[in-house]
Amino acid sequence: MEYQEFGGRFVVRLESGEPVIETLTKFLADQQVGFANVSAAGAVKAVRLGYWNAQSKQYQYKDFDEQLETVSFQGNSSLKEGKPFLHIHGVFGRSDYSVVGGHVKEAWTHPTFEIWLRVEDMPVRRAHDDATGLDLLDLAGMAGARP
Repeated sequence: MEYQEFGGRFVVRLESGEPVIETLTKFLADQQVGFANVSAAGAVKAVRLGYWNAQSKQYQYKDFDEQLETVSFQGNSSLKEGKPFLHIHGVFGRSDYSVVGGHVKEAWTHPTFEIWLRVEDMPVRRAHDDATGLDLLDLAGMAGARP
């Protein structure tokens, strides 16, 4: 992994074989990032995607073990129990130009993956929501929050 910082923003480049979510989570912890918008481009040799089942209140995961082009990779990093928590959705293109997409649990870079992080100046935390079963952004306690 290599990176550059540009006054509150980072550009991160992952090498072939690096796990995207694991590597990015460690980077965010090392940089003490409390909240960031995340986007990326590149390609992966495998990805584990999730689909949120609202009835069971659980993710259903599926592995795609094939070379895929990253068509879209969007989300954010907030704090859950004081540690970085990534919420990323991705769309990945196959060689036949069809796509697969969902919540990105993990992806493995090949040959490269370029990530853009726009860091905000205050932390945003997540809190468990019993009604949905999800860990949602906890915006009520933040300065400037509106009902």
